Amino acid sequence: MIGKVYLSAVDFYDIKTRTTKRKIRPVLIVAGPQENDYIVLPISTITMRNNLNAYYDLLISPPKRAVLNLSRECFIRTHKQLPVHSASLVKQLGDMRADAPDLYLDAIAKMEEIQKAIVTFSI
Repeated sequence: MIGKVYLSAVDFYDIKTRTTKRKIRPVLIVAGPQENDYIVLPISTITMRNNLNAYYDLLISPPKRAVLNLSRECFIRTHKQLPVHSASLVKQLGDMRADAPDLYLDAIAKMEEIQKAIVTFSI
């Protein structure tokens, strides 16, 4: 399942209601399974552009969105890893590792870069 794009139920904080809610969003599976959990990177439209990280949020180009069955402009949030239980994976949309390998490798490289930065910062 590594490299696949799925629709998944994920938690998010709703600033208006000040509560945690769930929504279905696309994710890229980057690790797992470990005890029925996968590590994923969210794929988001990032409507509030002030929340866009120009370096770590990777834009998915229109041709790659089409092959991955993503209908709107969206970004892979390489610095926002999430654990997701296998039961939360709703539907496979595409296979980024097979159908957009350059994008997949870019996402993994950025994810590993932020992980190294976090480890260095915490030492």
